[in-house]
Amino acid sequence: MASEIVQLAILGVLAIVCPLIARRTGIPCVVVEIGMGILVGRSLLNLVQPDLPWFTFLFDFGLIYLLFLAGLEVELEFLRENFLTALQVGTVATLVPFLLGYALGLALGVNPWLIGVVSSTTSVGVVLPTVLEMRHLLEPGAVGSGRKGGDGPSFSDLLLGATAVSDMLSMFLLAFFVEGSNLSLETAWILILLFLVMYPSYRLIKAYSRLTERVQVLEMRYHFSTRLSMVLMIIFAAMAEASGVHGVIGAFFAGVLVSELIYSSEHLLRNLASFGYALFLPAFFLLTGVKVDVVDAVLRTNLWLLPGLVGLSLLGKVAGAAVSAWRVLGMRRSVVMGTLMWAKLSLVIAAAETGLRLGTIDEGLYSSLVLYSLVTAFGAPFLARLLVGRWAGSGGWSGEDHAAAGGTDAGG
Repeated sequence: MASEIVQLAILGVLAIVCPLIARRTGIPCVVVEIGMGILVGRSLLNLVQPDLPWFTFLFDFGLIYLLFLAGLEVELEFLRENFLTALQVGTVATLVPFLLGYALGLALGVNPWLIGVVSSTTSVGVVLPTVLEMRHLLEPGAVGSGRKGGDGPSFSDLLLGATAVSDMLSMFLLAFFVEGSNLSLETAWILILLFLVMYPSYRLIKAYSRLTERVQVLEMRYHFSTRLSMVLMIIFAAMAEASGVHGVIGAFFAGVLVSELIYSSEHLLRNLASFGYALFLPAFFLLTGVKVDVVDAVLRTNLWLLPGLVGLSLLGKVAGAAVSAWRVLGMRRSVVMGTLMWAKLSLVIAAAETGLRLGTIDEGLYSSLVLYSLVTAFGAPFLARLLVGRWAGSGGWSGEDHAAAGGTDAGG
């Protein structure tokens, strides 16, 4: 077996190659990275061993950083302005697939709470590029976006708000999954302390965001906002770990808090993203693929698990979005929204890794969950493009545009 530095060089070369393949093929880069990790990992070539010390650090820190960036994508400003609509759609589109996944877990004898969690989540990082690409088809005008006189949420705004709600609910569900194996009075007190710290931290960040123009020297010379963000991420992750909950949960909510700084510090998101995407996130996704054993996933786990997860999670997301958003967007746009919200990635991998470390799942189930996340990350944008191309091209929105606008006006 090659030395650790040679294996690291292999990952480095793949980190350069994967974006080129993604750009040429249109496949999401994270899907290519996990696929390349499967190629060089234990499933096929076995060139990279994921348990080496450097790789363990890169994987662990990359997972925490990934959930931190997921928290950054939560639009708190939008949630304040459209709270009830986003809360309704996000909650229903989370609970319906969670319940279906929970039932699947009971039927197959697999941890039902874990299967419910991985069925319920959504990856806004996969969803957002597809929405931006199709926005001109989904939102041709104020009425076409289901707005009440142009005042209501557009398709993309409602989707991002509902996804933010779904992500936060899924994080709480993941926390309860972890706590089910680790519940104690000390843990409960530390969790309470974590939530008590969140509010003053939020107020301090809001106050600091108003002072950024006065501390330009600190920003330009020392990248102070970036340092502050990283320290908050590590502190919240450490507090979560101390409570017996995986650090990704603390990192996610640290990202939610830091998202307030994005509005007043334009370069902050660029700095944070470049820090992650230059090293930690490519290494994390490649190592995720390296850890997958396709033989275990396909032959040594329940054969109904992977197709059941794929089918029921898609059904749950589409049904949840259709039930909760059709009055605002119309039925067809609601179906497109549910299809896009089917995309999963970071939280599924976090849940799988947490279950593996807790000993509640084996490596075969871990591999199945990673493959499941790949199917949804690739399949959700693909299916959404098919639906939008068919309905938008045939004028299929027009009747629903007037119905949605009329329904919204009637509800007002």
